[in-house]
Amino acid sequence: MIAALVALGAAATGCAAADPKAAPAAPAAAAPPVVDAIPTLATADGRALPIAQYLISPDEDRRIETARTALIGSCMKRFGFDYAPAALGAKPDLMIRRYYLTDAASAAARGYHWGAPADQKQQSATPQPPAPEMQAVLGRGRGAPAGSAAPPEPTHNGIAIPPGGCLGEADDTLTRGGGILQDDAGALEINGQGFADSMADGRVKAAFAAWSRCMKEKGQTYASPVDAVGDERWFSSPTATAPEIAAATADIGCKQQNNVVGIWFAVETAYQNRAVQADLQRLEQTRKAIDVTLANAAATKAP
Repeated sequence: MIAALVALGAAATGCAAADPKAAPAAPAAAAPPVVDAIPTLATADGRALPIAQYLISPDEDRRIETARTALIGSCMKRFGFDYAPAALGAKPDLMIRRYYLTDAASAAARGYHWGAPADQKQQSATPQPPAPEMQAVLGRGRGAPAGSAAPPEPTHNGIAIPPGGCLGEADDTLTRGGGILQDDAGALEINGQGFADSMADGRVKAAFAAWSRCMKEKGQTYASPVDAVGDERWFSSPTATAPEIAAATADIGCKQQNNVVGIWFAVETAYQNRAVQADLQRLEQTRKAIDVTLANAAATKAP
């Protein structure tokens, strides 16, 4: 079946090339990896998508935020405040749930109800805004909206507040030398467009059709994995019902039987490779900027 899907992609390429007005031909994909242990695709096991190296990874984001928290705290201490920003949620892994349900254990336990059970989720109180004096020192960081910054050359206890406050000082320190704190917009666009292109590709559609036939044999009627995840029946209950778990378990089995995730990953990788090569010079500068920020973060000393 894999060979047939690759041949389908080659045939589609040939047809598109014959028509100068047609959309760009689908890129050739490498032989899809056979993904039996589906959850491993969501881990750092060497199967990262091409654009991943040009985006700030979850681990890199954690290192940057840890340094930023230390810098802000150190700055605030100079003004007599004991303050640390509220912890931000972890940046999600690029591969988590990218191809929808891929974890057999999760499917058997929670169906399509992803994440921790509702009764295990911790509800955190909304943080109170800092007092006006503290907020003036804290500032609003780099890129604050016009009119939101503190007055020119403000002071607190006779000490000049840095431009943008302590948030601005921390951001300036981390980006010194050309670093960046946010993912590059162009890299994010490639990440999103590659997924959209893969969904429209004939090879992935053929894999979905095989998956759909397999699901039909198991008593489940869905045209694609997207339809199974979006079944409105699953949203009527806070926890997974028996029919939901049955559908989710069948979903996993049919993905494995037809190597849907392996094919999907290979096709998306091909689209991303083409987009990365077309913008490689700029993306390499983006990678250098991320590395500058990481180096600045590593040089940060906790207060």
